[in-house]
Amino acid sequence: MAIITLVGEKLARPGVEFIFCGPAEPCKTCKLAGVCVGNLEPGRRYKILRVRSMPSHSCPLHEGKVRVVEVVEPSIEVAVEPRMAIAGSVIRLKFEDCDERDKQDLFRPEGLFEGDQVKIIEITGEVECNGKTYKVVKVMRKKD
Repeated sequence: MAIITLVGEKLARPGVEFIFCGPAEPCKTCKLAGVCVGNLEPGRRYKILRVRSMPSHSCPLHEGKVRVVEVVEPSIEVAVEPRMAIAGSVIRLKFEDCDERDKQDLFRPEGLFEGDQVKIIEITGEVECNGKTYKVVKVMRKKD
């Protein structure tokens, strides 16, 4: 289900993904904070589905203007133990250790937290790290 929020005019395009880092200081007194930052969870990744054809609103953070958009949490790729990689299953996410910097996006992807309950959508490949082979799976977070 889509979430309604506000993003800066320059980012307001379908397909754009962003990580919500939490409300900034000016958001605490903004009358639009409830619909803007109030609907998002810090540290989560969001993807813009649709930009609503409503007028833009003033914002001190986004170079002056924000637009109303519909967002969802997209699927995210993550490396898991091969025995956990079963398409369609729901697992509690446990991040595996990997010392290789260039693979950190798969072992600790932004938008997911260790302990999240996720549904495995598909198995997309394999990755090796520290002498072990892991499955790369595409997951969707299950919300409580």
